[in-house]
Amino acid sequence: MSRTHKALMVVSLTAISLSTSILPTPTFAAGSTTPTQYVVRDGDFLAGIAAKVGVAFADLLTANNLTAKSLILPGDKLTVPGGAATPAALMAPSGPVAGALVHTVQNGDFLLGIATLYKVTLADLLAVNKITVKSVINPGRQLALPANAVAPQVAAPAAAPSAAAGGLTYTVTNGDFLAGIASKYKIKLTDLLAVNKLKANSLILPGTKLALPAGAVAPAAAAAAAAPAAVQSTAGPAGAVVAFAYAQLGKPYRFFTAGPNTFDCSGLVKAAYAQVGIVMIHHAASQATAGTVVDIWSEPIKAGDLVFMAPASPTGAITHVGIAVDATRWIHAPRPGDVVRLGPMPPKGKLITVQRMLP
Repeated sequence: MSRTHKALMVVSLTAISLSTSILPTPTFAAGSTTPTQYVVRDGDFLAGIAAKVGVAFADLLTANNLTAKSLILPGDKLTVPGGAATPAALMAPSGPVAGALVHTVQNGDFLLGIATLYKVTLADLLAVNKITVKSVINPGRQLALPANAVAPQVAAPAAAPSAAAGGLTYTVTNGDFLAGIASKYKIKLTDLLAVNKLKANSLILPGTKLALPAGAVAPAAAAAAAAPAAVQSTAGPAGAVVAFAYAQLGKPYRFFTAGPNTFDCSGLVKAAYAQVGIVMIHHAASQATAGTVVDIWSEPIKAGDLVFMAPASPTGAITHVGIAVDATRWIHAPRPGDVVRLGPMPPKGKLITVQRMLP
């Protein structure tokens, strides 16, 4: 080994020895104005420590007989000049800690939504659970919440309607939100909140019963089942499909359900055609590949035909399907918050395709 290399080793070892051996390790009472201690952590550097504890960089160096180039290692104890932060503050964990609250993941939950619900930052929620923003959270998993989490106000499922409420009540379903419920029943959000003693950001869970204020009007679509004579009977399998669809009028929309109490658009088709022994995939675009294409410009649409649209797709991909009652009307389950309804057939220019499943 050359003389130069030996000299460099001596200097390096001497610097490390000095940085660890000359640092004093006094202890002081909390709240004292005498010097306190700071324990060096991974990633610390002298200027950063000075800023963290609120002292001048030069004073920190002087108190520890260091220079700006001195080496500090995790675990070293630095003397902090008197009047700086208390020992308890200096020794506090550098990251967020979990509190007493725990959140059990429900269907539809996502990490940012959970953080917002409990008024914590997403970064803190991820840190206390040692996960990343790409982590998968499955229903039933319990997530620790940071110590500063605030429990949301939850409407009691069994709460009795207020004396100021009208005669109607509403049972919360997946996807509901307070402003949407108020709009559906043609009432003011403030009135809905008042009769249920809620706030605009209160949490409502599926199954919760909400009282509706006086003046609430049931959605007109819910009364659609009151006129069975409006649809003329059709003979054969097509008639059975239409009759089944008609019997579901007024039932709520719920994504990826096919009865008996809720339906989405392709679920209604799947359940209706099951009545005549035809098995359909629960997916509108896949259903559009079944049967034979109807040339709507040269022949009329018939009862039982499947009518396909792309109402909200910028690419023109099929996202909606209904069952033709005749050439001018159809039955379909339009969207969340709506119900199975009978309505006029959309204009031909808005249809993607019409498929005939039955002769």
